[in-house]
Amino acid sequence: MDSRSRRPVRRALAMCCLLLAVGAMLPTDATAARATRLALQGANSKHADTLRLVELDAAITYFKTRLAENPTSTSIQSKLAAAIAEYDAVSARLGGDRAPVLGTQPAAAGGELGGAPPAPPNCVATSSSFANATPVVIPTTVSTTTTTILVAGAGTYLNDVDAVTNITHTFNGDIDMTLTSPAGTIVTLTTDNGSSFDNVFNGTLWNDDANPAGAVPYTTNNGVATDHVYADLTLASPLVPEEALGAFLGEDPNGTWTLTISDDAAGDGGAVTWSLNLSTLAAPPVLANTMAANATPVVIPTTISTTTTTIGVAGAGTYLSDVDVLTNITHTFCGDIDMTLTSPAGTIVTLTTDNGSSFDNVFNGTLWNDDANPAGAVPYTTNNGVATEHVYADLTLASPLVPEEALGAFVGEDPNGTWTLTISDDAAGDGGAVTWSLDIDTAMCMVAGPLCTLTCPADITTTAADLNGAVVTFAPTATNCINVVCNPPSGSTFPVGTTVVTCTGEDDVPNATRGTVVTTYSSGNIAVPLPDVASMTPQVINVADVGYGPGRGSAHPPESHVRQ
Repeated sequence: MDSRSRRPVRRALAMCCLLLAVGAMLPTDATAARATRLALQGANSKHADTLRLVELDAAITYFKTRLAENPTSTSIQSKLAAAIAEYDAVSARLGGDRAPVLGTQPAAAGGELGGAPPAPPNCVATSSSFANATPVVIPTTVSTTTTTILVAGAGTYLNDVDAVTNITHTFNGDIDMTLTSPAGTIVTLTTDNGSSFDNVFNGTLWNDDANPAGAVPYTTNNGVATDHVYADLTLASPLVPEEALGAFLGEDPNGTWTLTISDDAAGDGGAVTWSLNLSTLAAPPVLANTMAANATPVVIPTTISTTTTTIGVAGAGTYLSDVDVLTNITHTFCGDIDMTLTSPAGTIVTLTTDNGSSFDNVFNGTLWNDDANPAGAVPYTTNNGVATEHVYADLTLASPLVPEEALGAFVGEDPNGTWTLTISDDAAGDGGAVTWSLDIDTAMCMVAGPLCTLTCPADITTTAADLNGAVVTFAPTATNCINVVCNPPSGSTFPVGTTVVTCTGEDDVPNATRGTVVTTYSSGNIAVPLPDVASMTPQVINVADVGYGPGRGSAHPPESHVRQ
């Protein structure tokens, strides 16, 4: 169903071997029932087409390798083109299915499930769960099925969402499934994953944080829907969905959520129940943006190789709420590229594996963004804006794209430190170069705290020596304040007469935008002494307390009092 049906995937083992190995592990009754059903479907069934996909996948890999060794061979070029064309035709007949990933292939190292991210600094997150436990039938015909959950009473700012699907279905590669929020944003959970296997999504937790590892080079990567090794009657969970659940972050989750299942081939069906797990805030946090880039081109060799390039981030906030990546990659066979991004904390996110087919430079300016494709209602055949479903074209930029694994896996981490972009070129004969950049948002909540108050000083007594005035020193009493400034400042020479003094201070609230308090007061008249100094009465300068700011932004008009 997506452009990956055209990719040169590295899979060489026969599907029948896999089925025998899986069958040996199944209960006898389940194995027998499955064998009987497959036999009844006949040689021209979806099962036979799935076996053919595996064969063609292996052939594409073989011819691509041969072509790298003999780039001028028209015979090999012709055979490669024929294999890709047949692969596309068989895939289309299955509704867009890909050749299944086999468990005998090299797998990426696993990692612990990340779970929901913590709340941003000074924020309080509330967890809630909602479910639809009424089974909805998925017909055995080509059909679209919907089921809904009403969310009420949750916070108005969505900080994290996970979904759990309980789906019984006898050919999971038929399933295209999306989740739609009350705001209308649509996220694809899976399209054509699961091959001919049964019930692999019967209890699946869909979670952007499901696979914190997965360093390239790899062929399989359990925990990512598009790279998972599926097996018959074996639950695949947790899984990072095909499109990021992070696209929902920041929305108001209250309202109706809709799970839509498109069964794109006849002959198999089932039923579905499901639930949502939400983490919400009462109000949006305050965001701050940081940009960082590596503009020095790094060569991607024409051999099978792994290339890394880094960016150091400093001075950003400590809680990452969103990150986008911009890649400028020149490469003459983009389907060779497997690319991951690693955070300073060590979390690894796959941006793309084997997407882009034989086309050149499709990622030369790509913005990778969880929010890149807010639409895409099933049933669909292609879905531009999602890396695994995009229609690529030669020398045509594909941007923006939702990466193959969610950038939302980084939410909650401290972004300061070294970020690493890793490119595995998994076939010889083509190469290029890369520069890249990061666009990071960090978040925190504003907190209530003791407000700054400024109290005027007591009366001041002084005598002016001459007509130039007198030096006046004073110190307002400040409570819960920082950055207190008075104008004119203490220690200034006040002219003869009355001088208005204005003091300002800021609330002393850590990690928050501070309010400002303004207090205004005045000196009394500064008198010039009489020539007969012996008979002169000292003058009293009365600095009147005309009030203090009880809160942010308060101010009071000046008053002046003089005592002679």
